[in-house]
Amino acid sequence: MLSYQHAYHAGNHADVLKHLTLMSVLKKLTIKAKPMFYLDTHAGAGVYQMDDENGALNAEFERGVLKFQSLLRNSNNEIVKDYLAITSGFTKAKQYPGSPIIADYLLRETDNAHAADLHPQASQDLKKYLRRSKLSAHQRDGYEALNAFMPPKPNRGMVLVDPPYEQASEYADVYKAITSALSAWPNGCFLIWYPLLSPTRVDRKTKEVAENPKAGLSEEMIAKLGALAAKSVLNIQLCVSQPSPQIGMYGSGMCIINPPWKLEQDLSGVLATLQTVFAGDKDKDTSHLCQVNWIKTEV
Repeated sequence: MLSYQHAYHAGNHADVLKHLTLMSVLKKLTIKAKPMFYLDTHAGAGVYQMDDENGALNAEFERGVLKFQSLLRNSNNEIVKDYLAITSGFTKAKQYPGSPIIADYLLRETDNAHAADLHPQASQDLKKYLRRSKLSAHQRDGYEALNAFMPPKPNRGMVLVDPPYEQASEYADVYKAITSALSAWPNGCFLIWYPLLSPTRVDRKTKEVAENPKAGLSEEMIAKLGALAAKSVLNIQLCVSQPSPQIGMYGSGMCIINPPWKLEQDLSGVLATLQTVFAGDKDKDTSHLCQVNWIKTEV
């Protein structure tokens, strides 16, 4: 699990979706002057170099944040404009900011904010990049940190859960962690990122098409999360292509437990913007590739 390096994927379409969603939620939660709690359970290194050997290997940022920036310089969407303002300075320096850096722009000095990562090098980098931020950096298991903070003080806020899902068992780990945290903090807002994986894939060793053992696990996890005793659960998805053996992750999503009031309206605008950038062939109907759906709503 500690072998995962997000630098290979920093700034890709999944990061764009995740960070626009994160900003949308934080902007809602910080409308009130009251302090809030914030935790990033899998914070990563904080900042990623796009032109080093890791980032340049697949250059996913070219089809992600750089494509987004180039096509939306004149966007009127407030969340999009803020995202462009935050990321543009980094991308000019061939860098991409991770979730804790994005969050730092929107959090206040009065907020109780934390970022955790277990990987030794990532944690060391995280502490360096957050030394003057509003977040406290921790080298610890994110799920252990989540359990330790529950119930948090203050009793309003959010948690971002963004694991690498390298192992199939991580989907069950997420469900277990959220179940426990929600029982201790019923009004907490939880954001869970997840990948959408093609049913088949090209085997790296044999080069033959084989079943993807992790395909469908995200969908199973979301269904189980939607059945938890939460007041409401909102699910959004962005698919940048059709499932294919040549494309392992064809999209991603964010499951939001106890979303802030009217968040779906903001996210609908964001998703519409994302679709114009990532939908591909404009002559085809791609409306199904971007979705904002309620799994559960308050009675």
